[in-house]
Amino acid sequence: MPVIRATDIVDIMATDTEDVQTMAKYRDMAFRITDDIRKKAELVVCIAEDMELAPGRTNLFRLPNLALASSAQPLNTAFHQNMGTAMKKWASGKGFTIEKKIFSCNILWLQGGSIECDPGKVVSLIFVRRPQRRDDAGVIEDAHGSTTAITVSEEPLSRGSLKSGTADSPFECQVGDMIFLQEGEQISVRKDTAPHDFCMYCIVRRTIPTGGAGEGGTA
Repeated sequence: MPVIRATDIVDIMATDTEDVQTMAKYRDMAFRITDDIRKKAELVVCIAEDMELAPGRTNLFRLPNLALASSAQPLNTAFHQNMGTAMKKWASGKGFTIEKKIFSCNILWLQGGSIECDPGKVVSLIFVRRPQRRDDAGVIEDAHGSTTAITVSEEPLSRGSLKSGTADSPFECQVGDMIFLQEGEQISVRKDTAPHDFCMYCIVRRTIPTGGAGEGGTA
């Protein structure tokens, strides 16, 4: 399953132990982490008019300045405080380490096509609410023009596909769910079922083959 669930975090953390008490500790920690990240993701508000097309794309929007979505800062803090150890173990199992220094960070709104992880990188994606529109009177509307209350509106599921090598795995996820992309992997929106878009908080870091040396330490 492409989406990282609490049980996946337990599996990642428990690669070096079979102790029952340690497993129970990892399980409690994993559910606490995913619950905290989900709550912070639900608070992220992004305004559609603030976004711009990514260079060379007609179906991928991004913020020109992440400061335009200050509500994402608590999510950023929660992710880095809670997922550092799990990501370090996950990367170790894949044969590389992750540089601590962030290469790039932004909110992406994918409306078609795909996003691919470049060579020598790892991409952490956390799904957030789709951008809202702001009319001249300051009323916030959803992307389809319907006025909504952001704090109580129900976000539809995001549906997409993750391609890794020759495998193509469909997925469904909701706000707060996470996906990690390795070099060459890509996610795309599914056109066979609505909605045909999703929005993600995206963190890109460089990777170092195990035994190599990089800049800024490792995560």
